[in-house]
Amino acid sequence: MPTSVISRSTSARCSGGYTLLEMVVVLAIMALVMGIAAVRVFSMIDSWRVRTQLDDIDQQFQHLPVLARQRGETIVLPPPDVAGSRGRRRLSSGSAEGLHLPPDWLVHFDRRLVVTGAGFCRGARIVLQKGVHTYPRIVTAPFCRLQLVGGAP
Repeated sequence: MPTSVISRSTSARCSGGYTLLEMVVVLAIMALVMGIAAVRVFSMIDSWRVRTQLDDIDQQFQHLPVLARQRGETIVLPPPDVAGSRGRRRLSSGSAEGLHLPPDWLVHFDRRLVVTGAGFCRGARIVLQKGVHTYPRIVTAPFCRLQLVGGAP
């Protein structure tokens, strides 16, 4: 009889299933992998969002000559400030004449960008800025085509 008791307890242990410790270890490993993957996914989504906003701003600059021709008037960016701070050469989030910036974006100009009513652009160097990241561009005359400076996105 002792032989049958030993064989029953051995067969009961080997009947399948996992111990609580094994399940906890597997769940901890899965949580660690998911935490690492989530950080990469969120940073990728943020970079896609910034890239989309950059493309939108670039298209708006390239559309300025068309807008000036449609209106039949000159567009000056940044617009002359009524309050008299003529030294200001940047636009912040919101909209200026023909340019709608997403939230948290700035555009710095080396000089005023003038687009005539005929659709010709004087050209300027601009720097698009979101937080601490900067994206330099050259707005070329006469058609406001944008050129990237260096390896900027």
